[in-house]
Amino acid sequence: MKHSFDRARVVLLGLLLAVLGVGFWAYQGAGNSLREIRATGLRTLLNTQVGTLEQWIAERRNEAEQLAGDEELGPQLRRLALGRGGDPVRIVQTTLEKARLIGVTAVLLIAPSGRILAASETQRVGGKVSADFLAHAHGALKGQSVFVRPYSTANKAGTHDVGRAWVAAPLRDKGRVVGILALGSPADKGFADVFGAARLGRSGEALAFDAEGWLLTPSRHAAELAERGLAWRMAPPAADGALTLLATEAVARRGESAEGLLLQPYPGYLGRDLIGAWRWMGDLDIGVAVEIEAGEAYAPLFYLQVGFVIVLLLLFAVWFTGFLAPGTLAAMLRREGQRSMGPYKLLRQIGEGAISNVYLAQHRMLKRPAAVKVLKQQASSDEWTARFQREVQLSSQLHHPNTIAIYDYGTGAGGEFWYAMEYLEGLSLADLVERYGPVPPPRTAHILRQACASLWEAHSCGLVHRDIKPQNIMLCDIRGELDVVKVLDFGLVKQIGGGDTRDLTAHMRILGTPLYMSPERIRNPADADTRADIYALGAVGFFLLTGKRLFETETEHDLTYHVLHEIPRLASECSPFAVPAELDALIGRCLEKEAAKRPQSIAEMASVLDGVLVHQPWRREQIEGWWKQNWVGETDPGRRFTAN
Repeated sequence: MKHSFDRARVVLLGLLLAVLGVGFWAYQGAGNSLREIRATGLRTLLNTQVGTLEQWIAERRNEAEQLAGDEELGPQLRRLALGRGGDPVRIVQTTLEKARLIGVTAVLLIAPSGRILAASETQRVGGKVSADFLAHAHGALKGQSVFVRPYSTANKAGTHDVGRAWVAAPLRDKGRVVGILALGSPADKGFADVFGAARLGRSGEALAFDAEGWLLTPSRHAAELAERGLAWRMAPPAADGALTLLATEAVARRGESAEGLLLQPYPGYLGRDLIGAWRWMGDLDIGVAVEIEAGEAYAPLFYLQVGFVIVLLLLFAVWFTGFLAPGTLAAMLRREGQRSMGPYKLLRQIGEGAISNVYLAQHRMLKRPAAVKVLKQQASSDEWTARFQREVQLSSQLHHPNTIAIYDYGTGAGGEFWYAMEYLEGLSLADLVERYGPVPPPRTAHILRQACASLWEAHSCGLVHRDIKPQNIMLCDIRGELDVVKVLDFGLVKQIGGGDTRDLTAHMRILGTPLYMSPERIRNPADADTRADIYALGAVGFFLLTGKRLFETETEHDLTYHVLHEIPRLASECSPFAVPAELDALIGRCLEKEAAKRPQSIAEMASVLDGVLVHQPWRREQIEGWWKQNWVGETDPGRRFTAN
C-alpha cells in the first residue's frame, strides 16, 4: 500500500510540474492574445474618434462657407472687408443670429493682414489676431475654409482655460480673397462632445491635447482632478512637469501626421497605469488619444492567474496528503457531470429555443457567471450539430465589446454539444419596444451605431450574421456601464470566400425571420453578403422608431410577398417622434430591394449614424435616468437572456 502511495505522489508531482509548464505557456499565450485584442480595439476606437472629429470639422467648415457665400449676408461682409461702408455691428449681429443654431458664440471679420475689421466682442475691433491664429487660418487666404483649434491659456488661478474652436472661411470678391470670416464656438460644447461619446469601459476616455500637453477637452475624471488640485495636463502628478509617455511620443512627432500604440502600462496624468493609442494630426496641430486603465484592460489575466494558482494548490494538496481511494474520484465526477458541462456548473434554465436550451451557469474555479447553450438531444442530427459547431467556432473569432463573448465549448457526459458565453443582464430590443414603446431617435441611433460596431468586426473577418433581428440584439447593463448593445446568436453566420463553401442553409432552406430577411436571402438562402445584414439592421431601426412591424400581414406567405415586392413606409410616417431626415433616409436606403442601392458597407452606415449623434446625442444623463426609472427591481432571469 505504501508503494502505491509513493507511486501516486510521484505521478501527481509530475502532473504538478506539467500543469506548471502548461499554465505558464497558456498564460503567456493568453497575455499575447489579449494584447492583440486590446491593440485592435484601441486602433478601431482611435480611427472612429478621428473620423468623427474630421466629419464634425468638415460640417463646421461647410457651414462657414455657406455663411460667407450667403446671398444676403455675403455682399455686406465683402463690402465691409473692402472698406466700402456698412454697419459692422448690425452685420456681425446678423451673422451671429444665422450661426447660433450651430453653437457659434463669436464672430470675427479679419483683413488679410490680420487686423480685426469687425467682431462680436467690439473691444477687439482695430486690433490684430495672434500670430498663431493667423498662421492656422492662413489657408483661408488661399481660398480654403480651415479649422483653427482651441488654445489653452493660463488664468489668474494658476490653472488653464480652453478657449473657442474656430472655423475660418474666405471672403472673395471677383475671385480675390479680401478677408476672412471666422466663427467661434466654446470648446467645451460641440468640440468636446465629439470626444465625450467615445469612452471605453469604466475608465477609458478619448481626449485632445496641444503641444504642451494641456487638455483641450474635458476629462471624465474632472471631479477627481479638481479634488486633488491637479492641472488639466498630460503629466503624471509626481513627474516634475514631464509629460506622460503617450503625450511625449505624440508631441515629438509634431509637424507631421503620425500615430502610435502603447500596450505596456505607463503612468497617466492621475498616476494610474494606462494603455493607449494616439495620433498627431499635423494639419490641426493637436494630438488625439484614447486611453484605458491597464487594470481594466488586462483584467482577464488576473482571473487566469487566480485559476492557475487554485489548480496548483489543489494538486499540491492532493500530492501532499496522499490520493483518493480507487473509484472515489471517478464517482464524484460522474455525479457532478449530471449538473455540469465541462468546468461549468449548471444552476438553472433561463431560455429555450428550437434546437437548444440555455442555462445560467458558474465556472467552478473562477466563480464567474456564464450562459451555457446546450444542443437538445432531439436536434443532434449531423446538420444541426454542424450548425451548432460552426456557430461557436466562427463566433469565437470575434472579440468586439458589442459582440457576445464566447468562453468555451465541448461535449457533455451524454455526448451533447455545448458552449459557454458571457451572461448578460438587460433586455432584448424586442422586449424594449414591447414593454416601453417606440424608442426616441437619439437612442435609436445610439443602439444602431453599437450594432454597426459589432457587425463591422464580423464583416471585416469575412462573416455575415444573417439573423439580425430585435430578439438577437440586447441592451445591457455591463457592470454599471448602461445601454451597452450586445449582438447575439451567430447560428446562421456565413463565411464569405472561405475555403469551406458548404452552406448549411442550402440543405435546411430558409432559416431566420422573414420580416428581417433581405429579398435576396428569401430568393436564395445561400446568396447573402454583408448587405443582407445592413437590410436587417435597417428593419430593426424602423421597428425601434415606430414600434411597428415593417409590413403588417396576416400570413407568412403575404409577408414574403411584401418583402420581395412592396416598398416599405418611411419611419417618419409611422413614428410618434420627429425623426431626423438623415436617420429617416438612412433607414430607407437600408431597406432598398436591390442590394446595390443600400449602403455598401456597415462603415458607411456607421458614419451617417455618427453624424446623427453629433446633432442629437443620447447623453449619459438620459441613459442613467431611463435605467434608474425602468430597470429598478428587475429580477426575472428569463428577461435577462434570450435564446433562439
